[in-house]
Amino acid sequence: MSMFVSGLVLFFVLHFSTATPYVRRSVVRFTGENAWKGFMALGSLGAIVLIASGWKSAPDIRLFPPSALAIQLAPVLVTIALVLFVIGGGNLGGYIRRTLHHPMLVGAILWSGTHLLANGGLRQTLLFGMFLVFSVYALCSLLLAGKRATFVPALKWDAIGVGVGLLVAVGVMHGHQWLFGVQAVAL
Repeated sequence: MSMFVSGLVLFFVLHFSTATPYVRRSVVRFTGENAWKGFMALGSLGAIVLIASGWKSAPDIRLFPPSALAIQLAPVLVTIALVLFVIGGGNLGGYIRRTLHHPMLVGAILWSGTHLLANGGLRQTLLFGMFLVFSVYALCSLLLAGKRATFVPALKWDAIGVGVGLLVAVGVMHGHQWLFGVQAVAL
């Protein structure tokens, strides 16, 4: 359990510092932009290794009964989340990104909230709960700092994002058992 929790703490301390503009600016002023990016990349990779390695040894204690509604809605909500990940991660200049400003964070809120409610175990609550808290914090922090998407949108980017996102969603759902050791709900 300690390896799992250590990985979560490292991952989210790094990411909370990135999502807090004055902390990020202070560290970048001290280290330089490239050193900061390198530190973030290596630290995040190390954290992911700790989380993945510690997952199996962490106790899987049931904290609450999974939500039947979340389980039923999971295919739709996670598909929307993955489409938003693609649009945000690809920095696609469509109407969806222009409207949501930070579609990847909105997708992370949908993804983590759905998984949190659909599981109910200790490990899942820690993992998805931390992603949910971080994503809400990061979205609020960016919006309060005035970080909003400003560009002339083009519908073709929405079509590309939705198309690729749907392909990713089908792949993740069909490969969920192999990737994560848990069968995704039936489509």
